[in-house]
Amino acid sequence: MIDASAPRFGLPASLWVPIAAASVADIQTYVGAVSQSVTNQKNGQVNAVLVLPHPYSPTAEPNVPLWQSPLASEARKRLFPPKQVWVHVDFDNYRQAYLQMGMPAIPGGYFLDHVQNRKAIGLRGNSHPYLRLCPVSRLVNTSGGHSAGGEGIEKRFLAGTYAATLASSRIIYADPMDLTKMLDIPPGTQVLNGVRDTQRLFYP
Repeated sequence: MIDASAPRFGLPASLWVPIAAASVADIQTYVGAVSQSVTNQKNGQVNAVLVLPHPYSPTAEPNVPLWQSPLASEARKRLFPPKQVWVHVDFDNYRQAYLQMGMPAIPGGYFLDHVQNRKAIGLRGNSHPYLRLCPVSRLVNTSGGHSAGGEGIEKRFLAGTYAATLASSRIIYADPMDLTKMLDIPPGTQVLNGVRDTQRLFYP
């Protein structure tokens, strides 16, 4: 099921990748079944969930350049893995929870990235507090999170139309910069040259 109220940036359907949700119930509706969870025993807040995504085949759009490129196999693993971990924006022990839920060990030099920036969600009043995690290299993490990078640009853009549009949605889908990060490609800073070059793979 797709959240039709959420922006999808003109991307083809095989690249509609959920990265943030308004609630655990929305994860279950739009992403997949929750098989494990970590709950705060003091207030009952769900801090982390292991998600088994609904069946989905990104190969349904062979005209999308990404699925015909040398990156196709790795892209399917990174964008549509058989298991995902989502965590609450305020939960700090997410790395421990990720490993305790049986996810693969994080390689040296890699970080668990909140694909949707935590500070940006906070500035939106925690409108979509559940965020998908994705391992990315140090270079990707540094580039994406730089004040002159995509996440810095996003934080400065919060007062605009995009933030207002998101207010009515239950899901946030990855934009081209998010997809670039998830493919473990540094998005770059200023003009985001990494996103510029990679998004050619996203649109037919």
